[in-house]
Amino acid sequence: MSIRTFRYIILNLILIFQLSTCVAKNTENDNTPVQEVIYSNSIRALSELREIENSYMEHLYNYVSSLRQKIQTLRTFINCITQENLHHKLDQYKYVSNPLNSFGLLRRAHQDWPKLTSYLRDQGNFIVDLEEMSKFVNRTPNAHDMEESLLGMDRIEHFYNLKSSDMAQGLVAGQKLGSRMSAPDCMALADYLYKRSEFERAAEWYRLAFSVFNKPKNNMALKLYAPKREELQKMFVISRLQEGSVDNLSDYLKELSQDPGTSLVHLGPRKSPTAIEQGCRGNFPPHPQLVCRYNSTTTPFMRIAPLKEEEISKEPLIWLYHDVIYDSEIAQLTNLTREEMILGTTNNYTTPDRVNRLFHVKVTNDDGGQLDRTLVNRMADISGLDMGNTTSLARINYGLGGYFQEHSDYVDIKLHPELIEEGDRLMTFLFYISDVPVGGATIFPAAKLAIQPKKGSALFWYNLHNNGDPNPLTRHAVCPTIVGSRWVLVKSMLNYEQMFKKPCYK
Repeated sequence: MSIRTFRYIILNLILIFQLSTCVAKNTENDNTPVQEVIYSNSIRALSELREIENSYMEHLYNYVSSLRQKIQTLRTFINCITQENLHHKLDQYKYVSNPLNSFGLLRRAHQDWPKLTSYLRDQGNFIVDLEEMSKFVNRTPNAHDMEESLLGMDRIEHFYNLKSSDMAQGLVAGQKLGSRMSAPDCMALADYLYKRSEFERAAEWYRLAFSVFNKPKNNMALKLYAPKREELQKMFVISRLQEGSVDNLSDYLKELSQDPGTSLVHLGPRKSPTAIEQGCRGNFPPHPQLVCRYNSTTTPFMRIAPLKEEEISKEPLIWLYHDVIYDSEIAQLTNLTREEMILGTTNNYTTPDRVNRLFHVKVTNDDGGQLDRTLVNRMADISGLDMGNTTSLARINYGLGGYFQEHSDYVDIKLHPELIEEGDRLMTFLFYISDVPVGGATIFPAAKLAIQPKKGSALFWYNLHNNGDPNPLTRHAVCPTIVGSRWVLVKSMLNYEQMFKKPCYK
């Protein structure tokens, strides 16, 4: 065990004790409501959580000497920590862009730390700077955040039809991620699926937790953070019996000793994949070979600076423009902290019966800023339309398993007459401002189209027919992000001012 690794674990544990003390102190003296912080819906926010974890360790280094008598017990946590400190921003982004790392980080903060806090509190008082640590009190993941991270992992497995045993070993969608899931990670996902009554999938994850379980040499470690083998065995059998038969009990018990990659027996029928799931798995037919050209005709400026245009579809009308937003602009657009962004959710038009958390977003109105004017002019050059009436500019960052269910950008004025003065969304620009190595495709399920994000490109489509009626083929979704940080920029144009500008495409 290296000194650096040992320092990591000691500092992490002391932090937990101080964090708990600060929470108790602030709860007594401050009744001000605290805004909920959700990390799991944005890679940007997860990177900041990783930075917070580093800050914990740096701040507490001076207090290591006071913990000599606790060293033997504290060493038991070392096996849970496999990554060195990541101080550089790019290193942190790379770390949390791996879904197994992101999930493990959130689970440790939410599940392991409270148990260790209780232990440290019982072991005596330590001299620490509570005032310095108080700034971290409200910045740790809460139960909602943990739920979102579990949902993200569930989506990755389900949408891409992945084997749970491959995921646990770090093989996701054909990519080796260089990290693995621990027994507590597997058990957390199993418990989540069990609560959702997905018993067969839960059984697979309980068996995985059982297979990767290594009994700690120190009994205190077993008490603090490691799942119990007996509990894993019991939950596996219960999960199998929920949708199985007592007559098959002997087969279920044999499954526990088998390789976790071996399929379970006596399984029920599997649901057929939806159109979106088919698209996310790459099962749509190849795009027809349409037209690739330089667009130099829509505006006079395009004659001296034509843009690369790829025609994706004629019905609905979809184009992909390449190299239309530059690295310097992307750096400016993504230079945001978590505090500058808000949690993006579905609205009444997208999911009338519920509100779903989606991503972190920064929305700015068209206030005449230089970058906003530049992008609006570029949209006008691409479309040849009047850009005087647009929606707000939205900068969006997806998180762990980030997903946007099928929806339309139009709202259908006939069904929502309260929006008649504003007008419907004629067309949409979707700028891709990051590459997404795995996952994160834009899916048009009815048209059987899937477009993978490519940094610097822009997807452009019309939401309405020539007569102004909505085109249902433009309903689209976003596949769960697996590896990478999905950044997009979205802006739409409204239809009323385009009456004499929009071409009548056939």
